[in-house]
Amino acid sequence: MHKSIYVPQLPDFLSLCERNYAALLPLLPETPQLGQQLFIALGEQDIYCLTVLEVARFTTRVKIELSSADHVYFQPSFDVQLYHDARLAEVVRAQQQWRFIGVYPYPNATMSQPDEKRQINMLLRDWLNLCARRGTRQHSAVSG
Repeated sequence: MHKSIYVPQLPDFLSLCERNYAALLPLLPETPQLGQQLFIALGEQDIYCLTVLEVARFTTRVKIELSSADHVYFQPSFDVQLYHDARLAEVVRAQQQWRFIGVYPYPNATMSQPDEKRQINMLLRDWLNLCARRGTRQHSAVSG
């Protein structure tokens, strides 16, 4: 049986990044500041910290990580780059992996899926949907 090769669909991917941008932007402060943190509670045990890592004229980079101490074995963490001129949000780091390519050969050394870039951005979409349904924004602070 011949397995088909994954071919990325750029319009679909850009649409996903546009929807992620529209869903993430309301969670952020109106004027983000470097080091600023805010917290999203999805339940008593699941509190996520959003930290502003970079602020530039056309971009903002935010780190999203589970900050609950109860989850010692797996701490989900990813960085999202927001492109304000294009109104797109893209995951640029997940766990320890930086910058995703459009298509990975399979199998590969990192065991990334052929559509890993799309899947990691769909994870952001799912997390944002969960925030919209169950999330409660807590307080905001600027870390020193």
